[in-house]
Amino acid sequence: MHTNVNLDNGSHHDDEQDIGVIGKAVNIPLRIRPEIDLTKIQNTNTIHNNLNKPNDNVDMISDEYDSDSKENEHFVDMGQSLSASFRLRVQQKTQEKMEQKERRRQDREFRRHQLQLQQQNNNNNNNINHIDNIYDNDLPTSSTSTSRYSSQPDLSSNGNDLPPTPRRQIDSNISSILPNVLSQQRFRVYKNSMARSQTFNNRRDLSVTDQRIPFNRPLSEDRITDQLRNPDAVYREAMESVSSDDWERKCSGLSLLQRLIAQYPDIITQNLHQVVLVLNQEVKNLRSQVARFALSTFSDMFKHLKRYMDIELDLTIKAIMQKSAESNEFFRTDVEKCLQIMVENVTLQKALQALIAGGASHRNPAVRKTSAKYIYIVCEKLGPNKILSGARDITERVLQVAATFASDGPPEIRWYGKKIYHMLMSFDELDPLMKHYLNPTVYSNMCEILDNIRAKDGVGETPSESATKNGRRALPTDKMPSNGTLTNHFSSTRKINSADQTEQVRNLTKQMRSSDFRERLNGIEEFQKLCELETGAAIQSLVQIFDGFNECLADMNSKVVFKALNTMHQLIPILGDALASVFNSALPIIAQNIASKNRDISQLASDIIDTAIEYIDSGCLLQPLCTLSQNSNLRVRPEIVLKLATLVPRVCQRKPKQVEIHLLPTYWKLLALLRGQNTTAIISSGGGSNSLNSSIHVLTTALYTELGSVLLDKASSSSMVTPKNLQVLRELCTNIDAV
Repeated sequence: MHTNVNLDNGSHHDDEQDIGVIGKAVNIPLRIRPEIDLTKIQNTNTIHNNLNKPNDNVDMISDEYDSDSKENEHFVDMGQSLSASFRLRVQQKTQEKMEQKERRRQDREFRRHQLQLQQQNNNNNNNINHIDNIYDNDLPTSSTSTSRYSSQPDLSSNGNDLPPTPRRQIDSNISSILPNVLSQQRFRVYKNSMARSQTFNNRRDLSVTDQRIPFNRPLSEDRITDQLRNPDAVYREAMESVSSDDWERKCSGLSLLQRLIAQYPDIITQNLHQVVLVLNQEVKNLRSQVARFALSTFSDMFKHLKRYMDIELDLTIKAIMQKSAESNEFFRTDVEKCLQIMVENVTLQKALQALIAGGASHRNPAVRKTSAKYIYIVCEKLGPNKILSGARDITERVLQVAATFASDGPPEIRWYGKKIYHMLMSFDELDPLMKHYLNPTVYSNMCEILDNIRAKDGVGETPSESATKNGRRALPTDKMPSNGTLTNHFSSTRKINSADQTEQVRNLTKQMRSSDFRERLNGIEEFQKLCELETGAAIQSLVQIFDGFNECLADMNSKVVFKALNTMHQLIPILGDALASVFNSALPIIAQNIASKNRDISQLASDIIDTAIEYIDSGCLLQPLCTLSQNSNLRVRPEIVLKLATLVPRVCQRKPKQVEIHLLPTYWKLLALLRGQNTTAIISSGGGSNSLNSSIHVLTTALYTELGSVLLDKASSSSMVTPKNLQVLRELCTNIDAV
């Protein structure tokens, strides 16, 4: 059955069509174009009659809404064929979109009503078209574009239906490219954007905040500049950050402190002691970044606060000096830079006192060296006239500490001490001041040092580290082996490639530290072969090799200890004075083996010390033997005192100054151990080889034989000898004369 529709233009169309299939015919409606649909045309004419011309844009919006509705229906159909969880998400998304479309529809109706009112009140078509374009764009480009119309709608009420939009507070000083209007877009931030793109047909919706300027950078220059406008708040924040356990926050706090020091020094001056205490703790921080930041902050304080730092110099210099003992080169460099800035900005007298108190008597030679260097620099700035002016806090301190430096162990420390006296020796006031401020022993020692400086016409150049490592004494001719293997001991040894030598030393040390005792034994044998075949190469690397060899000397395995001691005994005649640089560290370990229950090990350790006295310069052995005589345990001390007595004839003839500096003070302490015992008991125990009394008696005999009555004179003038001990010494000397 067919139904025909006659049109005005004479054409006709069928509204239905039969399709013949097996079983049943299906009626399918024809698709009719919009322009020939009578109902559509009538509706369109009605809308045109009511709204006249301005309704074109509204129809376009309505069509957009219809298309959006079809899209929503498509989402619903698609969701029905998916899993339950995914369908729920699609429904939520569809519901959200439908709510948005409904709000937009209400918005459009409201705008259509406003447009109708404006059309009735204003016949200016240009203004109407302008308003139409404004509302078609949904958002105005600026706040001034609509302010001229008194009938502007109040959109704040419509915004209540939307969720609150988070907004950033923008500084008025910053020129923004964003429009100066309220935003009606919601920020959509997705935690997992990739998961969302995979779910919704690979469509990734970027967050609105991704296109905005990041105004709240946590540590940006803008924020720091803003903070420094309130220095008190910045100071509190900086101190809180430095007190934090997070090292990055500590560095941020120290950075803020540096800015405060440069821009607001008054804030730091008011809280100077608190800041210094905090920085002293951070200088000791185990994380190098924090410690170096603290040193840099101290440098800024010296640079900007200048003499305000005088009252805190003692605490500050003591903490800074500790870092000069670090093995890392960058720490020592930072310390020297900091001290140089300190010397250039604070009061020189205060700097001198702080340097002397902070490092002149430190146990670490690196700290003493740094202290000596900058004490010399301060003395140069003060000048000889100021130093020799007689001021107690300057003259006495400089003369005493320079004399201590001049007799110190490391050559560079001695050089700085001699350099200070060389700067003063041309003035006649020096000698009476030395007599006044130095004790007689130190005064006589310094007189000889000054005579040597005059004879050499100066103290020479600063001893470099390379000269310290490579400069070695030649062995005495009477100690050279007859076969001539050491004829050209250091100068003509075969030179090997430095890289190969470094690798060889590394392998030796690794073997000596192996967990397998057989590997340690092999390492000791390789060390002996190296010393016999390539003596020069071994001498250049003794310090590194002995780091591992000393561990073998103190090994828990008796086989390794015996092998190491035996090797040491054989190498002393070959290496000779070259062992002086490492013997100070090896001697205490060797001495401990004297107390071993293994007789072979005990005897071998004692023989090594005797061989060292024979082949190594006595001046290099005196100080470590004196130290051992005072600090070793009771099982070892008698033997060490006997070794010291054996060394006395060699030292008294060649090193009288070292006798006064090292040997005699040690002897006064040993003499005090005889307190409460009579002379007869001491002499009667002289036959016992293991008695400390007998060893001290042997040492007394050796000293009295070499020094004679000078020994009694030195004892009577020394504050370390009590009257009772002096009486015991006189009785011992009388008995020695009687024998």
